[in-house]
Amino acid sequence: MNPTIVVVCDAGMGSSALGASLLKRELRKLNLVAQVSNVSVDTDIGHADLVVTHHSFEERLRKAYPNAKVFGLIDFVSIDYYRKVIEEVKIMNRLPVLLKENIAVNCPTTDSDTAIRKAGEALVASGYVEPEYIEGMLERDHSLSVYMGNAIALPHGEYEYKRYIKTSGIVVHIYPQGIDWHGEKVQLVVGLAGQGEDHMTILSNIATVFGEEEEVARVVAHQDVEVIYTLLTQENDL
Repeated sequence: MNPTIVVVCDAGMGSSALGASLLKRELRKLNLVAQVSNVSVDTDIGHADLVVTHHSFEERLRKAYPNAKVFGLIDFVSIDYYRKVIEEVKIMNRLPVLLKENIAVNCPTTDSDTAIRKAGEALVASGYVEPEYIEGMLERDHSLSVYMGNAIALPHGEYEYKRYIKTSGIVVHIYPQGIDWHGEKVQLVVGLAGQGEDHMTILSNIATVFGEEEEVARVVAHQDVEVIYTLLTQENDL
């Protein structure tokens, strides 16, 4: 979701214009997307998701727009006062870790490098990572196989490539005929881009869901996107 942010001051031309300009600049630096405008306190802003204003108007605007999140600032000059607003935009910009369209079934068999590239390209296309991350995925598998057992491979980037992750996400590709993965048979490829603690959370979730060979075999046999999506999201924050 791309939020609508309205910066409000008394006349809508001075401090709010400055605040909107500073906020736009910081959001661009962080590759965050939002619609930012500035108005006077008497303007109807019922469309706003987030309202940024001088603290003297904060209570008035909270009462007038109960569905918006209102942030009161001491001044409009210091970017430190906008940190909570920026964190809220991060949350609103964030993609779900797993999208249904990123579950691909009945994938034709291929080699491990091609499977990694396909998983990486899906991560790029969905906005989770920059294209450079794919090279990190390949390097990781070449230096230490990402085969995890139970017919699962978990391609992910080397540590130094984490800077190319925009937000945490996974893609799931099912290869019913199997892939020769450095001498092991892989049927379930899960491409992973995890930021911070998300990395271990996602790994733990996958281990829980696919910890038994029988569960992997069932998923491969049925090739059902809804089943896979439910398994990976039903009791987890994906």
